[in-house]
Amino acid sequence: MNSNKLNKKSYFLTYFTLVQFLLIISSTALLLSAVLFLIIAHFKTSSVTPSHFTLMIEAVVTLLYQGLARFGLIIAILFLCLLLIEVVIRLRHDNLMNLWRSIYLTIILRRFLHQDESSENQKDDQKAQSVNPIHKSFNRAVRQTVIELTDKHAIVCIKLPNGHQAQNILNSMDEEIKNELSDQVSQYYFSAPERQKNKKWFIGTKRD
Repeated sequence: MNSNKLNKKSYFLTYFTLVQFLLIISSTALLLSAVLFLIIAHFKTSSVTPSHFTLMIEAVVTLLYQGLARFGLIIAILFLCLLLIEVVIRLRHDNLMNLWRSIYLTIILRRFLHQDESSENQKDDQKAQSVNPIHKSFNRAVRQTVIELTDKHAIVCIKLPNGHQAQNILNSMDEEIKNELSDQVSQYYFSAPERQKNKKWFIGTKRD
C-alpha cells in the first residue's frame, strides 16, 4: 500500500473536527435561545403589570433570543451541509456503517490518549492540585485525533503536541496505540507510525 497517497487527508479527516465544533456551537446557541424563549413566555404570561424596567429587560431578552436562534440555525445548516457531503461520499464510494464506526472510534481513541492534567503536590502537610502544562499541551493536540475506516483501509491522524516533552509522551505510546487499534479494529493490520510535518499517521491495511 502506498502510505504517502493515503496520508493525503480525505474529506472526513479534514473536516471531522470542524463539523464536531459546529455541532457543539449550534447546539449551545439553540439551547440558550430555547431558555430565553421560556423567559420571554414567562414575561408574556405574567399577571404582574409590567414596569418600564421589565419591558426593557423583555426587549433585550427578545433581541438576544432572536440573535442566538438565527445564529444557531445558520451554524446548524452549515453543519448539516458538511455532514451531508460526507454521507454522499460514503454512499458512493464506501458505506455508512464505516462512517459511524469512524466517529465512534475517534471518540474512543481520543479518550484513550487523554492524560490526567492535574497532579498532587505535598507541601507543609497539605495537598494541592496543580495543572501539568506538558499534559495540558499533549491533551490539546490529541483532542484533534481522527480515525477513518473504509472497506480497504484505516487511517489514524494524530496531531503532534507542542514541546519536546509532550512529543516524547506521544512517541512512547506508539506500541500502546497500535495495540489499542488492533483491539478495536482487529480486521486491519497497522504498520509502524509515520511522521509528516506536525502529524503522526498510523496506516491500517485490511486483512485478507
